[in-house]
Amino acid sequence: MSFSWEYQKARRILRQVNALAPKMRSLDDQSLQEQTPKLRAQLAEGASLMTILPEAYATVREAARRVLGMYPFDVQVLGAIVMQQGQIAEMKTGEGKTLTATLPLYLNGLTQKGAILVTPSMYLAKRDQEEMAPLYEWLGLTCSLGFDPDAADEDDESKKVKPEVKRGWYNADVMYTTGTTLAFDYLFNNLAANPRDQYLRPYHFAIIDEADAVLLDGANSPMVVSSKPSLQSNLYQQADLFVRTLRYRQEYRLNLKDQAVWLTKAGIEYAQSYFRIDDLFSPKRRELYRHINLALQAHFLQQRGHEYEVQDGKVVLLDEANGRLLKGMKINTGIQQAVEQKEGVELTDNQQAVASTTYQSLFGLFENVAGMTGTARSSASEFINLYKMKVVAIPTHRPVVRQDFSPQLYLTTGEKLRAAIDLTMRLHQKGRPILLIAGSIENSAIISELLLNRGIAHNVLTARNEAREAMIVKAAGQKGAVTVATNLAGRGTDIKLGKGVKELGGLAVIGTELLLPRVAEQLRGRAGRQGDPGSSIFFWSLEDDLVGKNSSVKLQNYYRRQKRRRLKHPIDEPRQLRSPSLWVSMHFLNERLLDKEQNQRARTYRYEHSMRMQREVFYSEREQVMELNDYRQAAENWLAQGFDQLLAERTDWNADLLKDTINHWITYDLITELPPIDFSDQAAIKEYLMQLSRKVLDQKEKQLLTPAQCDQFYRAAMLKSLDDCWIDQVAFLERLKSYTEPWSLMQRDAVYVYHKQAYEAFERMFNQVRLVAVRHLLLSLIKVNRKQELVLEFI
Repeated sequence: MSFSWEYQKARRILRQVNALAPKMRSLDDQSLQEQTPKLRAQLAEGASLMTILPEAYATVREAARRVLGMYPFDVQVLGAIVMQQGQIAEMKTGEGKTLTATLPLYLNGLTQKGAILVTPSMYLAKRDQEEMAPLYEWLGLTCSLGFDPDAADEDDESKKVKPEVKRGWYNADVMYTTGTTLAFDYLFNNLAANPRDQYLRPYHFAIIDEADAVLLDGANSPMVVSSKPSLQSNLYQQADLFVRTLRYRQEYRLNLKDQAVWLTKAGIEYAQSYFRIDDLFSPKRRELYRHINLALQAHFLQQRGHEYEVQDGKVVLLDEANGRLLKGMKINTGIQQAVEQKEGVELTDNQQAVASTTYQSLFGLFENVAGMTGTARSSASEFINLYKMKVVAIPTHRPVVRQDFSPQLYLTTGEKLRAAIDLTMRLHQKGRPILLIAGSIENSAIISELLLNRGIAHNVLTARNEAREAMIVKAAGQKGAVTVATNLAGRGTDIKLGKGVKELGGLAVIGTELLLPRVAEQLRGRAGRQGDPGSSIFFWSLEDDLVGKNSSVKLQNYYRRQKRRRLKHPIDEPRQLRSPSLWVSMHFLNERLLDKEQNQRARTYRYEHSMRMQREVFYSEREQVMELNDYRQAAENWLAQGFDQLLAERTDWNADLLKDTINHWITYDLITELPPIDFSDQAAIKEYLMQLSRKVLDQKEKQLLTPAQCDQFYRAAMLKSLDDCWIDQVAFLERLKSYTEPWSLMQRDAVYVYHKQAYEAFERMFNQVRLVAVRHLLLSLIKVNRKQELVLEFI
């Protein structure tokens, strides 16, 4: 293995850390604990983090030995140095990444600006925080968990965590949390209506555990905060009933490879007859046609047990790869409601997005971001391109002795599974623990049934219960254990070998489906941790999901020919496919899979660029409103800008038009007479409107009890104006993607067109904000309730 320049640099720093080890070992507990104020004093005097790194790491290392009974190995210190440099440390499974992270977290915690460890799941965050908090606290740092594990029901207002509690979490020197929690906290913090409801401080340092799972696998799923419901359509039921009557191939066609379903010519004619309309494609039938398409997708592309499950009368999205239920997440654009109609459950509101962000944008807010994972080198170029983070391979503490066998390829799923189960039987008879990897929940159920038919007791792991999942994974290394797991189930939890298992050959990982190379490598790493023996092998078939959806025409024709032969000449035993040209095709298929994944993430990132820039400007504008010193003056400035837009809309002003404008924008009081005004002079008209507005504002202030309530009124009205226009802008940007995509058919860069349209819309939005503010400031209703609390109603 050749090592990079970053690794060689880390080796030099490691020597400095090791040189300090005897000194730290000689210190008594009190002296070692006094290292924290000493190092903080050095930072206060201008020392950099890299300057104090050797002493800080040597301090944590010795403290970990005394508090946790664990002393970080040299390779763990190397990983910690790499992460402090803002890179991704690739450390194999079982190398102790949780302990490794304590070194840079302690170092950055000394700054009192905050250091955050981000994990893919709440279970892992809670586990790691509970295990490592005693170390930080012994050294004088505070350590928090960035969520309440008992407040899982965010729809229950009584269980929502108060801002002051979250503020305490985020003000800790070290915090453990999840990526989704951090993202939504960022969005909600920037939607707060009052400074006291905000809890974040500037982002300083973050380590992303399982960086590929968070930054790559989660890259195409934006986190969205929804608010007011859109008007619910009544066409879901009619479209659903219609689709249930369609006949395959006659009235609709289905292409699972391209995930497409559509009406045939006969289907279109049938739809026009069914709904008693002349033209399904006329503009006035657009909504009906859209709902028919939604119903088609719900019935033929969204399958229960694959894309979603139904629990307690609700449709819950499902990550089929690992079996994890995505509670709280919904599909947008109406498909969620179409699926609910299909399943006969109550339709949820089709809500508007108030704010959204992606992991690319979120982690771009930090001064320094690092990552650690067992599988990153295969995506090293993507980490550089998307996140400007290098991947540095860290050697294992002990040599890897695991045997990784070449994949075996079969024609059909049945042959492949029989071969995999046969191998499982042979290994199980020897007493070796076995981890059987299924590509989906459906396949895990099939494998489980096959094992039961052979009389093999086993556990099935589908990542639906993270705590139980970790317990099963821990037991998967015991003698004779057989565990069926989906791709990512149990990730982050080590499989330790039971007594006598090493002598039998260690854990055997048996994959039963073609997977992305990075995912396959992560699964291989389940066996052979810390120099243990073990083995891995994958069984593929030409009927695997990824093969069927991404194979070339040549590979598809090969499959059809072989399938016809098998029908004529059935075989009794599974037969491997060994053709060299076939394996070349499989190699290129793997390359296409990687390119497809990377291109999709790159495209998402390019689209996100506009949203990220606009979001930052919008939140900056919102923050300025939150921090105003003179709200009355700012409100008058906004009114003046709003009136400039109103007056610019026309030049033929007269008394009647001005009265209508006053009644629509300023006051509902009847205006019978106007002072002498030169209607050709817009400045004079504006001055009169401003005079009326000041009187209205004076009257509102008389209803308020304190200056603080006055500020609260102005702040609420201005923020309401910003938020209302921002909601419309977010919705527009979502629609804009579908509007600009057809430009690519005309050899135009659709993303460029998107950015241009998005920028122009953003400029119009800020003009609209000032206009909306006129109504919110002047026509709003003010009340003070019995508790002397301000109650506002915006018209």
